[in-house]
Amino acid sequence: MITIMLLLLILISLWIGFYQLVKQQGRVLLRLDQLEQHAQAAGVGLEKPGEEAEPAGLPLQSDFPAFKFPDLEGRPVALEAFRGKRVLLVHWNFECGFCDSIAAELGRLETSLERQDVQLVLLAYGDARSNQEQAAEHGLKCPILLMKDGEKAAPFEHEGTPVTYLLDKEGRVAAPLARGADRVLALALEVAGLEPGASEAGKSTPQRSGLGSEGPLRETLAPHRVNLPGFLVKHEIGLGDLIKRVTSAMGIKPCVGCERRAGVLNRWMVFSSTGGSGLKAGTRAPVFLLPDLQGRMVSLEEYRGRRVLLVFSDPQCEPCDELAPHLVRLHREYANDGLGVILVGRGNAEENHRKAEQHGFEFPVLLQDRKWKVSREYGILATPVAFLIGADGVIAREAAVGRDAILALVPDRRRGQKEE
Repeated sequence: MITIMLLLLILISLWIGFYQLVKQQGRVLLRLDQLEQHAQAAGVGLEKPGEEAEPAGLPLQSDFPAFKFPDLEGRPVALEAFRGKRVLLVHWNFECGFCDSIAAELGRLETSLERQDVQLVLLAYGDARSNQEQAAEHGLKCPILLMKDGEKAAPFEHEGTPVTYLLDKEGRVAAPLARGADRVLALALEVAGLEPGASEAGKSTPQRSGLGSEGPLRETLAPHRVNLPGFLVKHEIGLGDLIKRVTSAMGIKPCVGCERRAGVLNRWMVFSSTGGSGLKAGTRAPVFLLPDLQGRMVSLEEYRGRRVLLVFSDPQCEPCDELAPHLVRLHREYANDGLGVILVGRGNAEENHRKAEQHGFEFPVLLQDRKWKVSREYGILATPVAFLIGADGVIAREAAVGRDAILALVPDRRRGQKEE
């Protein structure tokens, strides 16, 4: 109890200190994640730190390839329609948890972007109605153009979401490709003129360098990550959200700028009990109830008494495609031998149904919500990731990330290996 009280006092002190800093010096220095994304190299679909360089994207000053996609009203819109304005072009999917995490803030930035003569445009997936509903939920009023598989804008063909290009008034690439939620948001903040250097009133001052004038993105700083015992913090929470919960519990009403400051603090410091590496062996597997591709609700409890290979996947994840035929083989080999295979997919039913037919899945493919609630409960957002759950409902092995690690959870009988 003493430890918890000390933590609360520290958090409240930090909140007061940051409030004074914002009041006196304007917007707090936005600390951004400099960690490189190496999902493809590492065989996973999550932003991961690494030392190898990422593909650079289109060269600066090169023409962005022309495209024409329907907007949410079904009207075809071409890139040419935005000529004469700078364009922040974002590869987007409302079903992506990373997109969802920055959607509201992008919505709040639209007015500031317009003042800088920058048009936010989302190249998105899914149907018009779903995109309309979710855009309204997050306050996004920008053009949303719908792409389909096989009809993507060429520069986004092998990219995940969210990633963004800044284009100049002539449709040329004006800044390096920004990959990942933090970098996309950083780029949006900077072109909106809301980078460090804001006035006391919270409004930005014009910048002579940086993306406010179509220059290169300034060097970013990595956020702080603090691991705490599980009884203090369950899974992962940003400092801003943690302070909001504490102050709300104390009956303190939020002020006008609380949401903005909380968002800054969330990016500056994150508390985690799992370190993003998944629940540990010996932990009871969180139960869930999710719909399959036919709409039938499936619960993990139905598999009690059998071992379960629980796989988290994404229909747009190439390493997941590489794993797929091996999952089919494992299901056929072990279906009658006490092992069930369950795949929990991101995205919509149509995408997952197409993948299931493509690979011949005969095991349940379940759909989790667009905020990846089940993935978060298991403490890891990467794909593909798998947990081997024992017949007693307890996680038997550490989380396996990537094809090879997942296959190592279940011995390959063809190689003469014996089951554990």
